[in-house]
Amino acid sequence: MSTLQANASPSKRLFLEMFVRDLSLEDCILDLVDNSIDSLVRSRNIKVSDALLPAEGVGRNGGGGRLAIIDVRYEPGKFRIWDNCGGISVKDAMEEVFRFGHSDNAVLGQLGVYGIGLKRAIFKIGKDITIESKTSVEGFSVHIAVEEWAKQESWTVPLTVTAGTGNVENAGTSITVKSFREEVAARLRSGTFEGHLSEMIARTYSLFLNRYVAVVLNGRKIQPKLVNFGFSKDVNVGKEELTEGNVKVTIYAGLAARREGEWQAAEAGWYVACNGRLVVAEDKTELTGWGMGMPLFVPKYRGFVGLVFFYSPNPLELPWTTTKRGLNQESFVFQRVKTRMAAIGRPVLSFLNEMYSSEEKERGPQRGVAEGVEALDVREMASRPQAPFRISAIPVGGDIVRVQYDAKWDELERVRKSLRKSRMPASKVGRYAFDYYLRKECPQ
Repeated sequence: MSTLQANASPSKRLFLEMFVRDLSLEDCILDLVDNSIDSLVRSRNIKVSDALLPAEGVGRNGGGGRLAIIDVRYEPGKFRIWDNCGGISVKDAMEEVFRFGHSDNAVLGQLGVYGIGLKRAIFKIGKDITIESKTSVEGFSVHIAVEEWAKQESWTVPLTVTAGTGNVENAGTSITVKSFREEVAARLRSGTFEGHLSEMIARTYSLFLNRYVAVVLNGRKIQPKLVNFGFSKDVNVGKEELTEGNVKVTIYAGLAARREGEWQAAEAGWYVACNGRLVVAEDKTELTGWGMGMPLFVPKYRGFVGLVFFYSPNPLELPWTTTKRGLNQESFVFQRVKTRMAAIGRPVLSFLNEMYSSEEKERGPQRGVAEGVEALDVREMASRPQAPFRISAIPVGGDIVRVQYDAKWDELERVRKSLRKSRMPASKVGRYAFDYYLRKECPQ
């Protein structure tokens, strides 16, 4: 009996067609931004866990340094992302950057997890790819004509070594993609695409923007959209810390700050960040415990906001998915944290339950508490001690409850006729009936 060796080598066509099928164009571009930020973290030796939720120094550009720039531009037939975030070494380009997956000895970045983001992104966008990168001491350039490269059996990519910039300030990377896929060209022509991408960048990198890096999209600088916590002398934000192996977790839960006297239902829910990158935003589903350890999300909970911050020097231990737009629910650390999320969020929901005597009407004392909170920069909360959410005082103002009921139109008219007030609003008719009953049946 003989033993044969079956061919199990991968097909390039499989990678080029199936590998990118389930990835949105927005996710592709975010993957490229991830690579730029990883270069920045590496070149400036930024400690992500300390830098993004600092005990002090909020608002400074990483200890007073300049903001790095990531510039994203697209036009018919051409997409380009450029940065001055430090560049890629020739060694990394030769051994890691173009590999599908990391080698066993790879030094992982903070946001680049699986070693597939760059390749998946550029192959998704188009078929003519040019990459140029320079550190202060060396550089390289690569050109890939995808159709021709796909015909070759070899998986290698031709790389030309070039000179460096001579200084750190100008070191960085440029990626240009032409000859778009048809579906990509259609998305880029869409009138809504730029606004949607801008919103995603503002939210996803909110902890990095204007502190270490500025992202510019088609000439417009994107402002961070931070998680909207509220704080006052009477209201704190609940906080709990825990560690699972190499993963450090911080959970925050509290009331959102109001805008124009109202909570924004669209912004309520749980937010989850892994190494500073937001992977879940405004979640109100079972994914983050709603309807399981927590009650189902209903409108009266629109004042709730929670943030979970996962950090690990090894990003493979974090509970994010390959698209970094979701959570791996089988992750042991996430299962444990999900239980604690419900516990730290429960006092906030209890307050909101007490605040609403009905879905429509807010009770006066609780409303006073809610209107007293002011927006709190989420990055300031790291210096605050662990504590449960609490309200230290409920303003004195009576316990007001809304009473409402339905009545037939002809019955309402009969009361108006009896009172000789044909234009009396229905609400006042109801109040009159209630007062009449109190006087006649419940005299004090």
